[in-house]
Amino acid sequence: MTLAWHRSSHCESNQCVDVAVTADGVLVRGNLGGPVLRFQPEAWRALCAALKSAALTPAAPTTPGLRT
Repeated sequence: MTLAWHRSSHCESNQCVDVAVTADGVLVRGNLGGPVLRFQPEAWRALCAALKSAALTPAAPTTPGLRT
């Protein structure tokens, strides 16, 4: 079976991941090869939701030398 791998149109370097959707779930790989991660559809949706939520949440300011 040939997989149709997709990369974000926002990828401007070789530091991105490729994604392929299969009947069993979603596959993710580094675009330079290496291992392939397999996500069940529910797990993929949860991961995407968490990443979107984190992207919309401002990072806490950091202070050099301050330990939390």
